[in-house]
Amino acid sequence: MWEISWLAVVLAALVTFVVGGLWYGPLFLKVWQREAGVTEESMQKRHPAYVFGGAFLLNLFAAYILGHVLATYGRPPLGVDIMIAFGVAAGFIVTAFGVNYLFAGKSFTLFAIDAGYWIVTYSLMGVIFGYLG
Repeated sequence: MWEISWLAVVLAALVTFVVGGLWYGPLFLKVWQREAGVTEESMQKRHPAYVFGGAFLLNLFAAYILGHVLATYGRPPLGVDIMIAFGVAAGFIVTAFGVNYLFAGKSFTLFAIDAGYWIVTYSLMGVIFGYLG
C-alpha cells in the first residue's frame, strides 16, 4: 500500500493559492482580465467563499491524486517527482486547456497565462511531495 503525506497534500493545495495570488494578481491580472473578458464588476458578483472554497477543494483533490501518483513510484529522487508533476501538468492539464481554448476561440495569450500557472503550480507541488511525500 502506498503512503501519502497528508501534510504534503494540504501544502500542495495551498501553494496553488500562493502562486495564484501572485499570478492572477500583480503579475498578470490586467492582461488576464482583458483576454478572459472579465471585468472588476463581474468578479465582485461572485461570492468569495464559493469561488475560493470551491477552488481549494478542487486543488486539494488534485493534490491528493498527484500525491497518489507520485507515491506509486516509492521514494524517487526529488527531480523525478518534479518531472512527473511537470509532465502531468504539461501532458494532461495544459493540453486539455489548449483543446478547449481552441474550440472556444480563446487567445493564445490567455492560454499562455493559464497554462503557465498550472505548469508552475504542479512543478511546485512536485517539490513539496519530493520533500514531504
